[in-house]
Amino acid sequence: MYNVSTMKSELDNALAVVQGRIRDQFAVAFENIYGGGMVPHRFSAANPRIDVVQLTTHDDLAKIYSGQGFYIILSDRPVDGNSCRLSFGALRAIYRGECGTVRKRIQSHLLNSRYNAEYQARASRYNADPKNKGKLFYEPHWAHCIKLDAGGPSGIDINLEPHNRYSWVVLVHRMNESSQEVRKLAELAFDDAFGHPAGSRDTKP
Repeated sequence: MYNVSTMKSELDNALAVVQGRIRDQFAVAFENIYGGGMVPHRFSAANPRIDVVQLTTHDDLAKIYSGQGFYIILSDRPVDGNSCRLSFGALRAIYRGECGTVRKRIQSHLLNSRYNAEYQARASRYNADPKNKGKLFYEPHWAHCIKLDAGGPSGIDINLEPHNRYSWVVLVHRMNESSQEVRKLAELAFDDAFGHPAGSRDTKP
């Protein structure tokens, strides 16, 4: 005979072991890539593909990889309570996240007004098409974005005051053929290695 409760417990334990192993692998890799908590000026060819993109205007978004990945937002904008130790010159990591469509997700964080307007335009076009009658718009809307101040707005516009006074850099770890579960383990591993960025106002592990 069999005991499904025991089976479930064994499966849960096995998953926890694998998840812990992957999280540890990510943490060690991050510590090696960003030795001493510093972003290098040049990445080794042996590393997975990592892009460094400075953002000033909306046009700069075109430089950001659009697929699956893990990303880090750095700025010299002060953020209260930021314990993250990763820095790039005078810039410090203030947010880390993951997404299957990194470019669009970065837009939602840092060019939020444009993101919301373009999302609504896409949704309106979809809903206006007769062939989509009765269907829900397929694209998720990200209402929860970077928060630089507790209780402050979700998402910012770095091309407008006061945010255009600061510098903004995005690091993107390309993770083709990944899953959201794997990328979320990368988020936790980043926190293990360097501390939780204050702008990532999710629950700390």
